[in-house]
Amino acid sequence: MVFKQIADRRGIDVVPRRVNNQTLADIGLTKKNRYYEILSLSVQDYCRGPLVDDSGMKGEVWVFGKSIENVTIYIKLKIAEIEEKPHIAKCISFHEAKHPLKFPCMGAK
Repeated sequence: MVFKQIADRRGIDVVPRRVNNQTLADIGLTKKNRYYEILSLSVQDYCRGPLVDDSGMKGEVWVFGKSIENVTIYIKLKIAEIEEKPHIAKCISFHEAKHPLKFPCMGAK
């Protein structure tokens, strides 16, 4: 099952990190705006992945980047696999990129 299908059915579980919430305030987005920005990601926004989740939780993470309000946003997503709630669309990071991002599929259709 793919991330967007899971998000359409169950929503997106965003990790409540201060930096994630502060980014929304800094660039003037609501949580609903963030949801739609995540759902609008495309192959051109892909940076890297799949990667092993460094938190030790089961599943892989994928990194994307997107320019929103002239700010490059680092977005880390995962389809979490938790026993009581299998297949959860999870946003681990949604904040200003700390380093330049590489987009290997830029220009792909």
